[in-house]
Amino acid sequence: MNIEELFEYMLNLFNNTSNDLRQEYEKLSQKDMELSDLDHYIEIHNLKAPQLAKIGRIRKTLRQERREIKNNIEMIETIKKFTDKYNNKMITGDIIQNLKEQKKLMKKQEHPSYTYRTNILERLGENYEI
Repeated sequence: MNIEELFEYMLNLFNNTSNDLRQEYEKLSQKDMELSDLDHYIEIHNLKAPQLAKIGRIRKTLRQERREIKNNIEMIETIKKFTDKYNNKMITGDIIQNLKEQKKLMKKQEHPSYTYRTNILERLGENYEI
């Protein structure tokens, strides 16, 4: 990861952690509704063993997916504590400014120029540009 990628990652971290957390909570809510739907289906219908086994497998999968989402939420909440503590317009503004400066420097380094301070190149003859 180069410096520019690091700063872009940091900017993304400060600007998008809340959105990431919200999306994970939405996923969690969806899994909870799916589990609830299965529970209500079991409650309403008289099911045989094969049907119950299939529902059990689906529930297990949903519970595993839900656990993964909950683990993600725990991680993002830890990160959010950090970003909330340090996130202010100064930090994100400084990161954006630094990214702009890096882009300017890269352009300058790709097309270097130099202003000659003496007339020493005149000694090379007329074939050389000054």
